[in-house]
Amino acid sequence: MRHTWLLIVAACTSGDPAPSVEIVSASPQALAPANDLQNDLRMLVTYKDGDGDLGTGSARIQDCRAEELVTELEIPAIAPADKVGSSKIEGSIDLSLDDVGAVAVAALPATCAELGVELAAGSTVFCVQLVDAAGHVGPGDCTAAIALQ
Repeated sequence: MRHTWLLIVAACTSGDPAPSVEIVSASPQALAPANDLQNDLRMLVTYKDGDGDLGTGSARIQDCRAEELVTELEIPAIAPADKVGSSKIEGSIDLSLDDVGAVAVAALPATCAELGVELAAGSTVFCVQLVDAAGHVGPGDCTAAIALQ
């Protein structure tokens, strides 16, 4: 599975150490798990991290079809070393989840349930949480329903 991301960063003052995330966009609106040309998802997310240590943390992506469908994408260093732990950072990350496959739908994962997801037949939802280098897990955000063809 290949993953790509693009980081854009801005530095500010310090604050809450848990990183927050907001999904700005997700595409395409429909995935075809059996077709390798139509089973890759791209998400643009924005983040805020109160102590600047999101870099070397991860983006945790939960496919709401089953608890075991979690992908962890490593995030490279973002803030300069002398700013980590003392400066707020915010920016955007382009997340790529390739080769979304066909799976049997199981019980709604806890992460998805906590974020208010209701899964409709023939679709899925992806929820993202950011984990910083210190292990702080921030509140998540979820895509709208994505059709499965």
